[in-house]
Amino acid sequence: MEYTVTKKRIKNFIIKIYPDLRIAVSVPLHASNKDIENFIQSKKEWVEITLKKIKKVKENKNNLKENIIKILGKEIEKKIIESDLERIRLTDTSIYIYLKNINNAEIEKKLLEWKIEKLKAILDEYLTKYTKLLNRNINYYQIKKLSSAWGIYHKKENYISFNFDLIEKDIECIEYVVLHELCHIFYMNHQKNFWTLLEKYMPDYKIRRKKLKTFI
Repeated sequence: MEYTVTKKRIKNFIIKIYPDLRIAVSVPLHASNKDIENFIQSKKEWVEITLKKIKKVKENKNNLKENIIKILGKEIEKKIIESDLERIRLTDTSIYIYLKNINNAEIEKKLLEWKIEKLKAILDEYLTKYTKLLNRNINYYQIKKLSSAWGIYHKKENYISFNFDLIEKDIECIEYVVLHELCHIFYMNHQKNFWTLLEKYMPDYKIRRKKLKTFI
């Protein structure tokens, strides 16, 4: 057990354990090495119990952070349940993942599949809505990890790449990205006419755009 000893103008021996697990011992100026050793030995059991408690609290905090994920603008808790009926259920505060065989790889695989399907359903809804309003269609779209955009319209092939991380954003932000990319069918650059067209179908687009806090 490692600890630091500091001699002070005090009458009693004092031992402190800090959140980072440092052990500090304060002793009177006249305390001998034997006195200090005896004091440490008398507190050994208490120290070990306290260290275990602190470590457990840290582990619980780390586990809680790992179990919090962001879906559609909300931070929700990930809950894993062993079940023969494999499915995923989303509530306002939690996402329940039911699995036969519970292991981290399988959990992440099922969650990834669910996120993609959830995002596809949302994108399909808004693409249908705005392609009708704009009277323009795209050939297809894809969902992938993008490093510098929420969406990219590819003019030559007439398709859109959507960032997989959109599933973490508020649904109004996702709607904005869909319309934003579709407006690029008419104007590839962010010129005045582009924003005028976007505003025509989404008057509050500036508010939604600000929510994204990023690059489009």
